[in-house]
Amino acid sequence: MGKANISVWYARTIAFLPIVFLFLAVFIARSDVRWFFALAGALLISEAWLVKKAKLVHLKMFAVSLLALASIGLGAASILTIEKIELLKDPQRVTSCSFSPIVACSPVIASKQASAFDSIPNPIFGIFGFTAVFTAGMTILAGADKLKRAWWLALFGGTVFGVSFSVWLFNAGVYQIGALCLYCLAVWLVTLSLFWIVFAEVLGRSMLTMSKPIDKFIVKNRDNLIAVNIGIIILLLYFRWSDYWNGLL
Repeated sequence: MGKANISVWYARTIAFLPIVFLFLAVFIARSDVRWFFALAGALLISEAWLVKKAKLVHLKMFAVSLLALASIGLGAASILTIEKIELLKDPQRVTSCSFSPIVACSPVIASKQASAFDSIPNPIFGIFGFTAVFTAGMTILAGADKLKRAWWLALFGGTVFGVSFSVWLFNAGVYQIGALCLYCLAVWLVTLSLFWIVFAEVLGRSMLTMSKPIDKFIVKNRDNLIAVNIGIIILLLYFRWSDYWNGLL
């Protein structure tokens, strides 16, 4: 197999793996949230390895980031929707991500905050949003490289809404309801990561400008900003239930 054919194989596998992940996560592994996180980790590692082997240009690497993260978010939102339906049929059912009074999805799914906009469950918005991001990644990976400014701003605007909604959901779940939904946690982490990845890309392409020092800082430190945000979430979760976590040690 020649180098050109190998590169094509890598590219096809990169686009195929997120679809495989979605199928396995939603239809095979949703009985246990630990399998979901294991599959998500395997997806991210595999995509990173394939990107390195395929030697993709920057824009295609950006597209792969969208695909991988959006598929994880879409998987989590889909499972939460299924869990919501199952709880409506059987209110006594124990959800697949409930392990204790603290780490439990049932109180979150059954709460009034689980439908922020009238009677529409929150995961439905996640399904639409992550599908849009997934489509954007596929569009770029398929060869679109001259996207208009309006396209980039629409993508960025979507991530701004997503991260704002996630902050509200984090506060509602952790501080008002008092329970940690692990699928919700996956959505929060993915949404924050997508926000910084898209923000840095938009600034780097001068589709949006703040000031040169700030633009340069965000573009250069994108991954560090993601890591800091994840660290903040972990610390907030630790201090919220420090006695519980310490009791597990």
